[in-house]
Amino acid sequence: MFGQETVTTTVKYGVENKELQDVFRFQNIFVEKFEFGSPQIMGKYYRVFIKEFKNGKLTSSKVLFDGTETDLFKINLPTFSFKIFTQTSKNNLRVQLMHRNYGSAKQDFELTESSAEYVPKDFFGANIAVENPLNEEFPLLAIITPTKHEDGSASYCEVVQSEIKAEELGKHFNIPHLST
Repeated sequence: MFGQETVTTTVKYGVENKELQDVFRFQNIFVEKFEFGSPQIMGKYYRVFIKEFKNGKLTSSKVLFDGTETDLFKINLPTFSFKIFTQTSKNNLRVQLMHRNYGSAKQDFELTESSAEYVPKDFFGANIAVENPLNEEFPLLAIITPTKHEDGSASYCEVVQSEIKAEELGKHFNIPHLST
């Protein structure tokens, strides 16, 4: 029997400085720090994609960061981390990946709903850490509007904690626009 190699993934939200975090909230800026741990990641490269879905269909897939471009980006320790910054304003989503030594270019996406309704949500649910397959794509974050119910209530957590594949969230929850 062969076991599938996995990487333990954890997430931390925001920044430690409370006043700075308040300014970020006021500006609709969210910071998620993702940490990956496994001896098998040493010597590997990574890529981060942003996939945009409209009405349940994949409309674009862009590379936010391509770590295969140079050995500078090769993972050389059994733990590795980066932050993803997102900001929504005036029907625009801005995303950037930041590592302590480098960062990606900022990418902008047009939002179809009120920018106040979009928030980043991870796929961790109540878990502190999740196991992800080492040599396969896996979603870290979704920038979504909530699923809306007939009684007028709405939920973000219901969407990302549903265990439905990221590419199926829009169809299943009738969310017209999301990015993962």
